[in-house]
Amino acid sequence: MWEDSSYCWVVLCKNSWFHLRKQLFNHHRIPLGETDAVTPLPPLDGPFRVRCDECGKEYLYKPSDVRKYEQELPDPFAPHPLFRFGEERRRSRRSFKSVGLVVRAVAGETLLSQENASAISASDHGALIALSAEVQIGQTLYLKNPRNQIEVKGRVVRIEKRGKGLAHVGVEFSEPAPTDFWGDLRPQSNRKTTAERESANRSSTS
Repeated sequence: MWEDSSYCWVVLCKNSWFHLRKQLFNHHRIPLGETDAVTPLPPLDGPFRVRCDECGKEYLYKPSDVRKYEQELPDPFAPHPLFRFGEERRRSRRSFKSVGLVVRAVAGETLLSQENASAISASDHGALIALSAEVQIGQTLYLKNPRNQIEVKGRVVRIEKRGKGLAHVGVEFSEPAPTDFWGDLRPQSNRKTTAERESANRSSTS
């Protein structure tokens, strides 16, 4: 069973009077660009202008006004000039089939916790995992796929409490995971597997 989920960077339109007539309790979210569950906000040098896709008004926003939100992008959609990373920013398509992992939380040489967990969203550059252990933003985690014993290192970039002692934890990998890491469930990408790279290297040296 595949589950799909879309994330984007948004700001709230400051023309509250216009939008509250349509949605009494909700502010209008202006989509800026596509992202995923774990990618952090890209560097922004300072305030920037955004024109609302509904009311047409343009306002100045600070980088701290930008939020990540789970919603579908309109079709057609043109990203804001500062958020035109598209596939380059996402860098790999996400897989949404739950994958079992062994997750270790460490501090230096000290093992803080270890548990069997599930990755509910994944890419070559990060994963969103359901975790019961208490973790902190910036903490180092090691994720091992028990099916092939490949382990990757990452850091916590996002925590969402979900109740029943669980949290959805966004982990950004220190470097792109080997394509073999996700096995048959790996996200689609243009990178080659370890075996394919070794075969290519042998061919180039023969």
